Amino acid sequence: MTTAARSLPRSNRFSGPAMLLLALVAALALVAPQAEAAKKQRIVAISPFAAQTMLQLGVKPIRVGQTLGSTARQRQMFRGIGQLTLTHPNGPNLEVMAKLKPKLVFSSSQWKAGFSALRQLGIKVVVADPTRPSGVYKNVLKIGRKIGRVKRARKLNSRIRKQVRSATKGISGTRDKVLVVLGIGRTAMAFLGNSWGGELVTKAGGRLVTGGAKNSGGFARISDEVVVAENPERIIVVPHGTSEDLDQVKDYILSNEAWKSTTAWKNRDIFVSADNRLLQAGTDVGPTIRSIRSQYLENR
Repeated sequence: MTTAARSLPRSNRFSGPAMLLLALVAALALVAPQAEAAKKQRIVAISPFAAQTMLQLGVKPIRVGQTLGSTARQRQMFRGIGQLTLTHPNGPNLEVMAKLKPKLVFSSSQWKAGFSALRQLGIKVVVADPTRPSGVYKNVLKIGRKIGRVKRARKLNSRIRKQVRSATKGISGTRDKVLVVLGIGRTAMAFLGNSWGGELVTKAGGRLVTGGAKNSGGFARISDEVVVAENPERIIVVPHGTSEDLDQVKDYILSNEAWKSTTAWKNRDIFVSADNRLLQAGTDVGPTIRSIRSQYLENR
C-alpha cells in the first residue's frame, strides 16, 4: 500500500462501492413496489392480443373480450379468466364495466365508438392492437410500459423475432399466387398486403393476389372476373363467424362456377382456415407463419 493510499480516510476509500451498493438497493426498492402494483392493477384486455401479451409478461387481466374463432392457444391461455361480451360498435357493456371498475382497458380501434363513454367512467383506454405482424413489436413494448414490464416485453420481442427468422428460413424464390378471402355470406373480401393475414401469407412465401386493390382497412371486395383474371394457384378462405360455417363457406367456393377455371379450383388447392390466426393478431407470429407454409403453400 502506498503512502498516498494509507493517508486516505477509511470512509473515503470505500465510498465508491458503498454508494454503488446504496444506489442498487434504492433502485430495487423502487422496482419492487412497481412490480407488485402491476400485479394488482385492475386491467381489462378487450383485445385478445393484449390479453395474450399481458399473460406472457406475467400480469393477468381481470376480463378478456370475447372473440369468435380465437386460436386454440389463446383459449388455453385465457382459461379461468372471465369473458366480456362485445357488441358493435361500442364494445363492452358500460354497466358491466362500471361494476368491474378497471383502471385500464387495452382495446383496438374497431371499438373506438365506445372509448368516450369508458373514459367518462374514469377508465383509461389504450389502443395496443397491431393490424399487421410488423406492428407486433411496438405494441408488445407499449403494453409492457403500461403495466411495468418493459424488461420482459423486450425479452418477448426478442423471442418473437427469433421465431419469425426460424419460420421464414429457406423460402424458395418461386412463390405461389395466393388469394386469401374473408368469407362473409356470398361476398368475397380479399386480404390486402396491409392486413394481418395478408402480410403473414407474404412472409410465409406466398405471392398475394389482390387485383391491385388498395384500402387502408386491409380488405377490398374482389369480383369473380378479377379472380379469374388473376388465376390464383391457391385460395385460402377465412370465414367470418363460427366453426359451424366452415363447410358452408367451402361448399359455396367450390360450387362457384366463375372460379372453376382457376388453377386453385382445378387442383382442389382451396383451403378453409379452421381458426382465427389469419384474422386475429397474436404474439405467435412465427408459429403461424410456419403453419401457413406447411398447410397451404408449397415452399415447405
